[in-house]
Amino acid sequence: MNRRFVSSTLLLGLAMVAAAQQSSVVREIVIRGNQRVSKEAILAAMRTKVGQPYLQENLERDRQAILDLGFFSAADVRPSALENNEWRVLVDAQEFPEIKEIRVVGNQAVKTEEIVAAIQPFLKPGDVYNLNSLRPASEAIRALYTRKGFFLGPIEDLSPLAESPGTLNIQLVETRVGTVSVQGNTRTSDRVMRRLIKTRTGETFSIPKWSADLRRILNTQWFESVRSIEDDQTEIGKINLVADVKEGRTGSFNVGLQLDPRNSLAGIIRLSDTNFRGTGQGVDINYIQATRGQGPSIDLGYTNPFFDNKDTSLRVQVYSRLVFRFANAFGSNSPVTDSDQYNERRTGGSVGFNRPLNDALSIGISARLENVTTNNLGTTNANSFIQQDGTVGVFSFGGVMNKRDRDLDPTRGSWARLEIEPGFSNITKVGGAASGFDILGQNTFFRTTAEYRTYLTDGPPLGRDLEGSRRVLALRARYGQISGKVPFFEQFFAGGADSLRGYPEDRFWGTQSLLATAEIRYPIQKAFSVIGFVDYGGAWGGYGSVNNFTQSNRFSLHLGYGVGLSFRTPLGPIRVDLGFNENGGSRTHFLIGTSF
Repeated sequence: MNRRFVSSTLLLGLAMVAAAQQSSVVREIVIRGNQRVSKEAILAAMRTKVGQPYLQENLERDRQAILDLGFFSAADVRPSALENNEWRVLVDAQEFPEIKEIRVVGNQAVKTEEIVAAIQPFLKPGDVYNLNSLRPASEAIRALYTRKGFFLGPIEDLSPLAESPGTLNIQLVETRVGTVSVQGNTRTSDRVMRRLIKTRTGETFSIPKWSADLRRILNTQWFESVRSIEDDQTEIGKINLVADVKEGRTGSFNVGLQLDPRNSLAGIIRLSDTNFRGTGQGVDINYIQATRGQGPSIDLGYTNPFFDNKDTSLRVQVYSRLVFRFANAFGSNSPVTDSDQYNERRTGGSVGFNRPLNDALSIGISARLENVTTNNLGTTNANSFIQQDGTVGVFSFGGVMNKRDRDLDPTRGSWARLEIEPGFSNITKVGGAASGFDILGQNTFFRTTAEYRTYLTDGPPLGRDLEGSRRVLALRARYGQISGKVPFFEQFFAGGADSLRGYPEDRFWGTQSLLATAEIRYPIQKAFSVIGFVDYGGAWGGYGSVNNFTQSNRFSLHLGYGVGLSFRTPLGPIRVDLGFNENGGSRTHFLIGTSF
């Protein structure tokens, strides 16, 4: 048989079949098994249409398209021949059940109501279960856990229960803490570390809680660095945590000289340890002898951060301090001599307790009792000194909300404090510029102070090791008010390294005080930063002027600005500021510590 003839015959046959199929028409489409999903939705998904040519190859595509709607667990599309080369297409679909209730299993860290609310846009009671909603619903649950700071392991089930088809079962695996350990603490005891770490084995792993533990360790300032090591490879749904620490120097014995804003220059002997024998307790002994004489200042202090099982901290101080006030130095550039100076000897003690209520909020109570004696009144000018000898006692009640990422050199977060201080005084002797004030005898006063600080940065958040330097805009606002009869030395003072730079220490005083500060802190190296600052504030409404230190009875604020350098040393941070005031004057301020 001729090959050309065979080929022609085959082509003719195929053409006849194609022609016959093209002449076939779909008369009707019958859909069965749908209860909640509309017929129109199913027809819209199919390529096969009534009145159009019947094509066999479209049937499998239609079946898959119906399944892709997500509402059906199974679908079958079959043709049925009718008269006159017409066709009926039968669609049998097995619809998923309607969701009547949602059950969540395996959740402890996040409430069931919150999980159900998170998936409401995708799956909720009254809807037909839809496979296409699984992915967005799962992502919504994971996002909820992430926002709350928890790790979510596998979502093992998100489907109707076989024994109760109307119940949507959500089976979760929350990541739990396996082991918690510390490495690198060669001096600090494990018992102390366990008091600092609140994350426990077996509980749901909380990123904020673990970060708070690391921050709590770093804020003790017993360690140079704290790093988190996390291992989640040993078992699905579990994570092992390690706080890797590097201990720093906590004890010191110093003999030398210190520069003091009031004393000018003083010899000092200091013995201190903020982590005595690795117990977390602190002891300090300070002996200061000013070059101007008048006897030493002695401070004895003790701190216990774990006074009870609620992590209440205890601070006790006993002291006899010499506070120098210079008659000739009040606003004068003349040399100070022994006959031009006077001082206040303040002898007493204080005890205070502070208890954390949560990771951010703490409350405190303290009491202070002092005897004040004014000495060396060699000046004959009664307006050049203030004498108020007697006893003063102050109680303090306050709270602190600390949301900073770290206490030392924070980069973001906020800090707020409210303190209420009722006090009493029993002044037995007055003199100088204070003689015109009715302060003799027993009197009471009430002091209130509110302060807020915030820290802003354009850098990324610190990791869980809490290390790194950032450019920071630091802002502070503080207001204080006193009612009642208050001694001069218990007023608010403004001026100096920790308040209004560019002015002498305690340049302004009064029963009201307002201070606003802005600092731009720019790190040059990890331990070295350059700072630009602006201070605006003052105090008013208190005792009158002394020599050239004029005061105001009305609201009065003053401007200070300048630049500074900050250094981190093994003994702690050191700050040096050059401040300028609104009158064109300048002053250098030296501070052991940070401004705020």
